[in-house]
Amino acid sequence: MSITNSIEIMKNEIMNQRWKKLEKEMEVSDLDAVVIYGKGIITQYGNLYYFSGYYPILRHGFIIKIKGKEPIVYYNTRADYFLAKENGSIKDVRYVGTGDVIQAEDPLLIEIANVINATSPNRVSIVGLKESMNIKQYEYLMNHIKAEIVDGTGMLAKIKSYKSQEEIEMVKNSFALAEKSFAAFKEVIQPGKTCTEIAGEVEKIARGSGAIDTLVFIEEGPFFLRKPTNKIISENALVTCYVELIDENGYWVEKGGLIAVGEISTDMKQLADACVRAMEEVKKTIKPGKTVADIANAIHKHIDHLDVKIGIWHGHGVGVDHDLPVISDSGKEVIEEGMVLSVHPNFANATEEFGASIADVFIVTKDGADSLSKLPYMTYLTQKESERIG
Repeated sequence: MSITNSIEIMKNEIMNQRWKKLEKEMEVSDLDAVVIYGKGIITQYGNLYYFSGYYPILRHGFIIKIKGKEPIVYYNTRADYFLAKENGSIKDVRYVGTGDVIQAEDPLLIEIANVINATSPNRVSIVGLKESMNIKQYEYLMNHIKAEIVDGTGMLAKIKSYKSQEEIEMVKNSFALAEKSFAAFKEVIQPGKTCTEIAGEVEKIARGSGAIDTLVFIEEGPFFLRKPTNKIISENALVTCYVELIDENGYWVEKGGLIAVGEISTDMKQLADACVRAMEEVKKTIKPGKTVADIANAIHKHIDHLDVKIGIWHGHGVGVDHDLPVISDSGKEVIEEGMVLSVHPNFANATEEFGASIADVFIVTKDGADSLSKLPYMTYLTQKESERIG
């Protein structure tokens, strides 16, 4: 059997597992129909891709699952119809509209409501109802579907947060690509180069190896959440580098680390060391039965004695898009076997002149958690190395 055929068989088995989980939840929640809404952007593509194997660029889509019937997926361009037939897993693909990315098209919403109403449902769940849909989509479906409507976002998030062994292998494959791309930072970074130049070299590897979407960050200032700019890397700088990507298998991962270019200051080293120690503490903390607050506390343990600012929250589940749980200081969600977590401590010094952030992905096992990072969280690039690379 060829490798391609083996991959296709595995993908089909994974998709069958997902539909069985959804059908079980429909039975438990007494649902006659489920509508799954999604849009082709990061943090919103996951629901569509999880059940259909395809998501459009920017535009939205709707999957309709009527109890006892095969699923239907709707898009609003013929192009997406064609691509979903070619690349997706749902056989019944339909389209209505011409694909305006600014407004929800009325004919598509009318069609969605009509298809559901034709089955005379009593109870319908809509995934993305309150979190992803715009007000026009929300109001139309609420007013025109003739049934009790409940928000199914949490139901689907629960399903997505637990990964089978087959799905975990997909995550590992995605992370291997992210780390391969990340490794290029050390090879191309040097004083005098712009962040955009460096990011372009890294993205070339990710895209050239099959990534279907990417976020590449490089920043020597505080906080990493900005697109690369023409800012020039200094001779002595603490640089945060990130690769976040969706591999061709649909799984989203994050890999981040620190590179010290030249001779960094004592304060920079102190912040970087705290960031690394926090992640090492996280490694020892993650295990079934711990709460997300326990993970947050493991991070705070290494920074609360310092005068630092936290840029973003500490992490979240990953898989096909972002997943639960969210790692927050007061969160009560319990870590369980089969979850996959991305943890990314993100700090800046008190005056917000420089920062430090790293990211790793952890597979939660019955005894603890496996870190996927094989590269060090912190790399020291001396002046001589910078000159050699240049």
